[in-house]
Amino acid sequence: MKFIKANFYDAFHCTAAACSDTCCAGWEIDVDPDTVEYYENLEGELGDRLREELCDLPDGTVCFRLGENERCPFLDDDNLCELILKLGDDALCEICREHPRFYEELGGRVEMGVGLCCEEACRLLFEQKNPVTFITTNVGELPNAPEDPLVFHLRDEAFAIVQDRSLPLRVRMNRLLDFGVQAQKTLFGNMSPAERDTTDETDTRAALFDMMTEMEPYDETWPDYVQLLEDNGLQANLDDIDGGYENLLVYFLYRHFAHGVTDGRIAARVGFCAVSVWFICLMNTKCLRDTGEFTPWDRIVCTKDYSKQVEYSAENMEMALDALHKGPIFSAEHLKRLFG
Repeated sequence: MKFIKANFYDAFHCTAAACSDTCCAGWEIDVDPDTVEYYENLEGELGDRLREELCDLPDGTVCFRLGENERCPFLDDDNLCELILKLGDDALCEICREHPRFYEELGGRVEMGVGLCCEEACRLLFEQKNPVTFITTNVGELPNAPEDPLVFHLRDEAFAIVQDRSLPLRVRMNRLLDFGVQAQKTLFGNMSPAERDTTDETDTRAALFDMMTEMEPYDETWPDYVQLLEDNGLQANLDDIDGGYENLLVYFLYRHFAHGVTDGRIAARVGFCAVSVWFICLMNTKCLRDTGEFTPWDRIVCTKDYSKQVEYSAENMEMALDALHKGPIFSAEHLKRLFG
């Protein structure tokens, strides 16, 4: 088995109370079966409280009952976990122990990363001044290990396009979109529906804003925020603001590209990576226009908010990928004209 991780993965540690946010509020917190069993057998007052705060959902999932402001019942006023303080890290359910780390098993390999819904993960990504690299560790005997599936070789080509610092980023973005179309043909022998009829004259920018507005909001202010971005007529110049866009593209490709081999939407996934960076650039541009400056903290907050809203919602991800796969207005040529 191969284990792959970004070169900064091991540097990640939860900042706990030092974090301006908390991942223990606003999310449904599922409790895995092994931890449910542990809680059910835990003695004492804390064990009684744990059992009182567990909730059975119709689909069989067990989760914590969230309290005021959708906070975990064991999150104290200092945003520290009571379970860790009293029982240690081993008392956490799997999702609390691992978040925001993610693990994907693909083609005989496990890929590990840290999600950008976390500000510390964003900070680590953006602090990489040299091109992001990936470390591979082999575990166990691999005498007849198969070659990596073609999709990973294609993704390496995408990384190389994005990390070619001899070119302006907007040029790399356009080349990446063309590469996505070719990768779709290479893997599946045909183009995506979005590429089969590129005569659609609908405003691509307006269509993207409509899609973002229609998404299920993580934060109820999201639709209004998207409307502000649209009404202000902001232009995303990827080469003017240091938004860490190269590293963002690498992250999005690492996390989303290979799944296209199972759902047949490689080109759409490449488009999603590019659209995500473009939209985050708009968010960054709004910060600059509102305050007259753009700080490292601004790019962390913008990226984290986007990731929470889009990446961490299965419904919103499906909406975006379906639109980019099927909609001629989101063809590579239309997106290239939008990006400039």
